[in-house]
Amino acid sequence: MPTRAMMTVLLFLLALGLAWSDDSYPIYVYPAALADTAPVLDGKLDEPVWQQAPVVSGFAVYGKPEEPAPVQTSVRVLYDRQNLCFGVRCEEPAMDRLSPVVHPRDEHAIFSTEAIEIFVDPEHSNSLYYQFAINAAASLYDSVRTDPIWNSEARPAAFLGPDFWSLEFAIPWQSLGVQPRAGAVVGFNVCRDRHIGESRQWTMWARVRDGFHDPVRFGHLVLSGTPEMIGKLGAEFRKGKRTGPIVVFSDEGFAQTTYQQLAAASITALEKLVGDLEAEGKQESNEAAAAEIARRLAQYSQRVTELKQGAEQPLDAVTWTKLDLEIQKTVQELGSLLWEARLSALLSSI
Repeated sequence: MPTRAMMTVLLFLLALGLAWSDDSYPIYVYPAALADTAPVLDGKLDEPVWQQAPVVSGFAVYGKPEEPAPVQTSVRVLYDRQNLCFGVRCEEPAMDRLSPVVHPRDEHAIFSTEAIEIFVDPEHSNSLYYQFAINAAASLYDSVRTDPIWNSEARPAAFLGPDFWSLEFAIPWQSLGVQPRAGAVVGFNVCRDRHIGESRQWTMWARVRDGFHDPVRFGHLVLSGTPEMIGKLGAEFRKGKRTGPIVVFSDEGFAQTTYQQLAAASITALEKLVGDLEAEGKQESNEAAAAEIARRLAQYSQRVTELKQGAEQPLDAVTWTKLDLEIQKTVQELGSLLWEARLSALLSSI
């Protein structure tokens, strides 16, 4: 399940009414620990090594990102020098209706069974990514993007419990074409195809919009990410012009340091944007437009000062989220300031 801080953030976003507007879905960041020992792949997730990995949940219904999935899924991720490892637990109140079926490798029928889909963008390119689907019988489908001719050396294992089924899944870094290093960012997402009897439901962890194959909106693994590392990666997390709040999954002490770093970097970028607009405004040939630009920028300079003061205060998950949303809103407004000021000056002269 989500951490207490994470659940507070989600409730706050929903109350604010901003989390799901347009494309401002939350940007999920998961610090992946370097495992002391490799987990034994039996599907049970009962080895102590899994306790090194934060557990995250909060899956939403695909197409309705504000609607929590009625049957939840939780995920843990860690890595070692050879493999990227996922541990997934699928709550299932109707286990008596689940009938795992073994399918041949890459058979599309896997998607018509109870299955987990895992997406990995190893170089965080937002273009080259891999899809893995594993059903409750540990049958495997793998593809590069949507082409199943590619095969990995990935190893799945599934376990059926009384009111859940679980999965352990190891993907060799060699299959992904990269070697792990501390601080590297890896795009990823975990989705669930729930097929129980006639019931069909598709749910997702990171909120995607254009089908599950939507790498721009994947979550972000940071390998052995320290607060200082993650705090400097705001621009990397926002690739693809993402505007939502950045949410770091970890304990509050870790997150607070990270949020301070992210806030400082965002304020610096915001101050530079205002400075660039001021310089452009001084080159404006129309006196009325130049005066209007200067007037508006003075108001925004005051807002930036207030945001900077807020960023210097202790930041917990909720206050960081509110501040981040205000910063992104200000950036968007500044993007249209020049032409809006020029238009206002023109209309005033008519």
